[in-house]
Amino acid sequence: MYYFAIERYVQLKLAIGEHFYDIDQIGIKFYSLRFKKWMHLNAQDFLHEFYTSQHGFKIQQLWEFLINSALLEGLVVFAIGVIISIVFFTLKVKKRLLRPKLEVLILWSVNAYLKC
Repeated sequence: MYYFAIERYVQLKLAIGEHFYDIDQIGIKFYSLRFKKWMHLNAQDFLHEFYTSQHGFKIQQLWEFLINSALLEGLVVFAIGVIISIVFFTLKVKKRLLRPKLEVLILWSVNAYLKC
């Protein structure tokens, strides 16, 4: 996940930086877990090393899973949750609105019965 976060940061830096600088001038300083030291690389070199390393392959699989499966599953669960919330809210509101009307009808019928 560490390299994934750095890769996303590099992508953002490249997307914004390309409007202000030459792509070759955009660099990244990060702590390399492989070499156990701080490194400074060109952003494009970092992306190349990232996607050709074992981390890049695993992260790419995770990213594809998140986009293809997890996103759809999350949207379905969100939609179901919204529908259930709307149904329960509607039922609760109807119950609250009907209860005073029923109480008034019961009191009115009891008063009418007692007057007779």
